[in-house]
Amino acid sequence: MFNKKGKKRKKTSDETIYLKNNPKKKEYSKNKLITFIFIFICLIISILIVLFILKIIKTSFKSEVYIEEQNQSITKQEKPENITIKSNIDSIQSINFYNPPLEEYDLHIWKLIENKLDDYIELKIDEQKFFNGLIRKLKPKKIVEIGVSYGGSSALILNAIRDIEGAKLYSIDKSINHYLNHHKKTGYIVEKKFPELMDKWTLKTGILACEFIETIGNEIDLVFIDTMHTTPGEMLDWLMVLPFLKEGAIVVLHDIFWMFHRPKRYQINYSNNQVFCYIRGELILPNNGNQIFSVNIGALKLYSNQKQYYQIYFVALGNQWEYMPHDSDLKIMRDFFMKYYGEKLVEIFDKAVEYNQKFKKKY
Repeated sequence: MFNKKGKKRKKTSDETIYLKNNPKKKEYSKNKLITFIFIFICLIISILIVLFILKIIKTSFKSEVYIEEQNQSITKQEKPENITIKSNIDSIQSINFYNPPLEEYDLHIWKLIENKLDDYIELKIDEQKFFNGLIRKLKPKKIVEIGVSYGGSSALILNAIRDIEGAKLYSIDKSINHYLNHHKKTGYIVEKKFPELMDKWTLKTGILACEFIETIGNEIDLVFIDTMHTTPGEMLDWLMVLPFLKEGAIVVLHDIFWMFHRPKRYQINYSNNQVFCYIRGELILPNNGNQIFSVNIGALKLYSNQKQYYQIYFVALGNQWEYMPHDSDLKIMRDFFMKYYGEKLVEIFDKAVEYNQKFKKKY
């Protein structure tokens, strides 16, 4: 209450009595206060929500800027003569088709185990023939397989090198037991059905590829990668084996076109196809006429001086990850990458881990 001069004055005893004798007026004042407090709280919450959204946008923008800076840095690097830096799929006109086709090369060797593989191999008949022909044609001595499952592909490789003097297969799988049938050991089918081939085989399970690759050593002629099928799976496998590959080594990947056969696979980030497109090398695909996507396996003969592409491969880790490796595994890989790739590229790895960990926590 104010007097004529605009100054606040004290309530008279009559006004005090009036308020006490009029509970509705008192209740109105109380409700007005509650309404004011409620509006104030809503305002604070709204401000916090806006700040949180701005933080997310800022983080996302930083991630995009960082990846863009890395890509710009790559494009500024000196490119080797006669090598175009682009997707292998974009270079599809330069595919190496052998004549006669690899699927027909030394087919009698594949037929030695044709009826023994049954349901224990995840490669279709044409894919088996292609892989068998590739090995028989190129005669690699040191072979690494990452991803073993039942051991069907291991048996296929071992059979193909059965009479190649000095040839050896090293198989690695993170799972000790089969990923679907936990009652069976990873790779058990080799010992069960092909014991005569085991003298050329070393199997390691329960570890990452980088934990055994130093024991295998350099000058690896051929690597076969067939593991998670979702990001960052095969890209991490590729980075763990790359420093130990021979100049012009062969890289074989399975399920490179699986998303065309199973459209639902488009719902996830599919690593096999991404890695196949990122790796810099001469394409080797089954000679299947114009039906380029009908056979789900492919190989690459690596371009020389792969070190110039290291940054490209690490930037590829900036793609959204479908799963997050265990912290202990991330540490093992980080230490390995630091040793063989250096601090600059490990920084990209750290950023990829950081952003994907934040993304996974949100969902």
